[in-house]
Amino acid sequence: MSLSSEQLAFFKREGYLVVPNALDPTGLQPAIDEITEAIDTHAEAAVADGKLSHIYADEPFETRLWKIHQEYEDLYWSVIYGQLQGHGIFALVSNEELLDVAESVVGPEIIGSAVYRLRPKLPGHWHGEVPWHQDSGYFEPVCDDELILTVWVPFVDATVERGCLEVMPGVHKGGVVRHTQLEPGEEGRRSYLEILETDLPGERVVATPVDRGGVVLLTNRTPHRSTPNRSDVIRWSIDIRYQSADLPTNFPPLTMARNGASGNSASAADSPVPEATLTCYPPESDFLVRSRSRPDAVVRTWEEFNVVRTAHQPADSTVRWE
Repeated sequence: MSLSSEQLAFFKREGYLVVPNALDPTGLQPAIDEITEAIDTHAEAAVADGKLSHIYADEPFETRLWKIHQEYEDLYWSVIYGQLQGHGIFALVSNEELLDVAESVVGPEIIGSAVYRLRPKLPGHWHGEVPWHQDSGYFEPVCDDELILTVWVPFVDATVERGCLEVMPGVHKGGVVRHTQLEPGEEGRRSYLEILETDLPGERVVATPVDRGGVVLLTNRTPHRSTPNRSDVIRWSIDIRYQSADLPTNFPPLTMARNGASGNSASAADSPVPEATLTCYPPESDFLVRSRSRPDAVVRTWEEFNVVRTAHQPADSTVRWE
């Protein structure tokens, strides 16, 4: 679906937008299937190693990982930090309904940003609570004044009780504020940046509950946080980012990706990847996901998606927060 003029005006003014029924919920199933396959693989290995009593196959998607976690915590981390980049995840990030929404905001030439994150927020678990931040706090300064669209997609109804996102509306036009790197010793938050209370650019806070099939849109300068899950189910979600192809990107020539994916003599690992001196997030790879001017360069299959990501040679991000 394309956004209406009223929705676009709200997004530009407030820096966020809840879009109910943005996609057919059946479009979530391929990603759910891939996640389930990953849980199966790790659970079977844990059972074989004597670390888990059974794989909890009878538990539904909304509770299974939580039940496993209560017996064997390591499996959660394997799923969280696993680089899922197969058919299901690609089917979602390239979902035509989501791309229609993104095109309304960033235009018809769309880069799928390197940064997408799977987030199973377990009931009462500290890791799912993310402090106040702007996504630009993690990106390169060269992209501070650009728009990188976050499309936050829940796999289950994201209610206030389950820990939906909270945002600070209307302050995104003020730019990127100071972020603080939380101390490594702080359990559960060692990987996060945080906007301290003294640095918060606003006071008004809005919760953004959204049902399965809906999405929440955010600008990269919109302060937001993830609140505790006080329910008895997992608040599964994924955040996907899109940007205009005119912005800094490390997207490589697709000829390299296709050669690697098809098994030609030059493998993806051996193929040269051009250095990108300017890109919004150097550690991970971008990909062209919709284009009318360069349709032949669009990444159209999960195999190509996988090769582009595998072939990427990560670069360090700028150290901007002490």
